[in-house]
Amino acid sequence: MSDSGLLELKQISKSFPGVKALKEVNFHIKESEIVSLVGVNGAGKSTLSHIISGIYPPDSGEILINGKDVAITNVNIADNLGIGIVHQEPTLVPNMTAAANIFLNRELSTKTGMLDTKKMNSECKRVLDMLGYNINLKARISSMTLVEKTIIEIAKAMLLNPCLLILDEVTAPLNKNEVEHFFKIIMELRNKKLAIIFISHRIQEIMRISDRVAVLRDGQLVSELNRGSMSEKEIIKQMLGESGEFKVTGIGDGENMDRKQAETKDLLELKNLTVSKYFRDFSLTLKEGEIVGLAGLKGAGITELLKTVFGRIKPESGGIVVKGKKIEIDSTTTAIRDAGIGFITNDRQNEGLALIRNVNENISISALDLFRNSFKILRKKDISGKSKDYVSELSIKTPSINQEVRNLSGGNQQKIVIAKWLLCNLDILLIDEPTRGVDIRAKNDIYRLLLDLSRKNKGIIVTSPEIPELLNICDRILVVVHGKIACEVKKTENGFNEANILELMHKESVPY
Repeated sequence: MSDSGLLELKQISKSFPGVKALKEVNFHIKESEIVSLVGVNGAGKSTLSHIISGIYPPDSGEILINGKDVAITNVNIADNLGIGIVHQEPTLVPNMTAAANIFLNRELSTKTGMLDTKKMNSECKRVLDMLGYNINLKARISSMTLVEKTIIEIAKAMLLNPCLLILDEVTAPLNKNEVEHFFKIIMELRNKKLAIIFISHRIQEIMRISDRVAVLRDGQLVSELNRGSMSEKEIIKQMLGESGEFKVTGIGDGENMDRKQAETKDLLELKNLTVSKYFRDFSLTLKEGEIVGLAGLKGAGITELLKTVFGRIKPESGGIVVKGKKIEIDSTTTAIRDAGIGFITNDRQNEGLALIRNVNENISISALDLFRNSFKILRKKDISGKSKDYVSELSIKTPSINQEVRNLSGGNQQKIVIAKWLLCNLDILLIDEPTRGVDIRAKNDIYRLLLDLSRKNKGIIVTSPEIPELLNICDRILVVVHGKIACEVKKTENGFNEANILELMHKESVPY
């Protein structure tokens, strides 16, 4: 093996239309080493990982494996070199089964040329057992949760026993227990001489898991920190390129969010709402200017509850009252137009964006009626102006509003989903993981936006796997266990802290 290690990149550069994504990046990783790539959205992390895994060819530079120059021009070459990748967003085929996705383009056949489903299922089970997960291999991907999709992606990457594994934001959809389990797996893999490139916006995870941290900023590798020299403060400073203090909300610091509220009206009331597969007799009231958090483990029914209120899932019983009027929300159109409800999904690529459309179209798509003149003709200049305003306000990194959304980083895609609903100016927002895949600076921008909306008497229901995030922005938090509210904790109460809420979340005291 070369002194530089298993993988070495020399002077790697990559450009896209209007964007210099990487600028002469040097990088290396050794066997049994975990190196984290960090940087704000658009810094070049995913682009670099895509070059290593053969998705993009570099414009210039060299790639060496064990000291030998290689040309990784496609994913098959990367596979043969033992490079596996788990993407930030699942890249699975929705109408195929879990087993078929794990073995996609690697299918096994019998001597007679038929698919050897028995052997493939056995191999799938072996990999999933190693990962410590039990997933129905016959289930279609379209029926699975984000967590299950992530596990299938990891199993797919591990199938060929890689020597280098790239993990791009894989912990984003996982709760605390799932992250703990996943980190145990990572350490076991490292002990088996696997090299791991870990990409995450969660600084505490990076601090815990990394042997070394490589910091990208504006497409350049600006610094490397070893375990002995890394700290949260130093990592953030290097990422942002700023001196002095940067107030980080959502990873433990918190901000003083005290707000004076006058007597407010009820905006939304859920009365014994039931979809028995997910939740039962769910009741809550949301007032003007209030941010209510929903905290619960994966599978608690929170995402499904939000989708029901937004008209994507039909309730079996119960009612929805908006501003004192009972409304039958039987579609998303009804939710938006009749009830004034918007929904920021946690699955942006499948539910929140039209990836082949540009930034301008994605931001404006849900609010086109606001831009029609008396002849019902769209005022395109006004639409473009508003899109540019939100690109600036949310610091969306894009060469122009005409850039296709699929070419942007995951964090910038998330900002576009938020911009889309802000433009609609609805009174009620349902938000499922608002900062998934978003960098530290952008998190604070989003928190401030949500607080500004509450000051304008908008009502917000938000859920997040990051409890400090809910503590920072919510007036009260409802802990959901098995589809029911187990407890309510208000900002003014002593129990409004991470330890208490986590303890409540893990209690099994509410029977289904």
